[in-house]
Amino acid sequence: MPKKILFISHEASLSGAPILVLNLLKRLKQEKETYTIDVLLIRGGELYEDFAQISNNIIVAHYHLQSFSFVKRNLKRIQSIIFRKKENHQDKIDKITSSLILNKYNLVYGNTMESLEWTIPFYKKNIPTIVAIHELSFGIESTYPKEFVLENISNITKIIAGSKAVGDNLVTKYGADPKKINVVHSFVDSVLTIQKDKESLRKELGIKNDDLIVGIASSQELRKGTDMIPLLVKKIKQKTDINFKFINLGGTSKNPAVRCAKIDAEKLGIDDTLIFVDHNKFPNDYINLFDIFLLMSREDPFPLVMLTAAKLKKPIVAFEKSGGAVEFLGDNHGILIPYLDLDTMASEIIKLLNDSKLRESYGKNIHKRLEEEYSDTKLTAEIFHIINSLI
Repeated sequence: MPKKILFISHEASLSGAPILVLNLLKRLKQEKETYTIDVLLIRGGELYEDFAQISNNIIVAHYHLQSFSFVKRNLKRIQSIIFRKKENHQDKIDKITSSLILNKYNLVYGNTMESLEWTIPFYKKNIPTIVAIHELSFGIESTYPKEFVLENISNITKIIAGSKAVGDNLVTKYGADPKKINVVHSFVDSVLTIQKDKESLRKELGIKNDDLIVGIASSQELRKGTDMIPLLVKKIKQKTDINFKFINLGGTSKNPAVRCAKIDAEKLGIDDTLIFVDHNKFPNDYINLFDIFLLMSREDPFPLVMLTAAKLKKPIVAFEKSGGAVEFLGDNHGILIPYLDLDTMASEIIKLLNDSKLRESYGKNIHKRLEEEYSDTKLTAEIFHIINSLI
């Protein structure tokens, strides 16, 4: 008899955590053992159709619409529950989860810390729960008050931590039980899809053939450090006359952080060097174009774009004390910069810009580590083992 699993994702956006769990679902469907998979999306997004196609049933909870939809795989049958205005956030969670509990799931798998409050009702009904936590302190406490996490981190059967840094942080800061934690890093597919070749993309962006390209790919927010990019570009230009462009991939022109960065770039006189590219469905194309990949994050558990850069053999530069990048890039597999030291970062980038063999060496080293220690087959097998041990 098929095992019934409910997967909960905080959203269906084109970002690391939803992409990761979607890839996991696709692989789970290919397993010899049969699973019935339902999906609860706390919010929708661009990947909604992808989740709908892979699931037996899909549920979407829209806070701002104060309703949710239960959609069959053929997307034809829709049932709606309309919440009364006096019902609060917890009432909505209780109403949705109480109806889903009737489905008698063998397991509930929550993706990201935001799913915790949605998994607790199942845990209290003695249904095994897994919460895959990708966040460090800033991300966790942007979602819940610290007191809520301290009180409820024990209400999980098993925790999958996205990096050793995440697992250690859960234990030391929030009192999680180390025996409940398994560290399983993020992974990328064995084969990455590239839509546009480098030459075509250079022409599209107006980048000369002899310009080297430094770039980031991230959401535009304080935690990701994208506010520091204009100043970093200015420091690089002050230290070298080498021709380069800097691509900031992510966000949109409506994003306040992007608007602010554009103003800074203009005032610093580097707006002709800094290219802003909106968030889109083809980030691999742009990362493939980079000569150097940067992680500007103040805090990042184990970003998927870092793994994509490694897959594409790009040298990676990141800050120390920033999270999972440290364990991935350590032992000379990448360049780690003292925390928020933009002067040192600029100098290290210039060394890479001036030395193609050095760039190639770092790219090969990190690609080898990815293939040997962080293979998608190995990491998905670890997750499947955890799932099967509970059901």
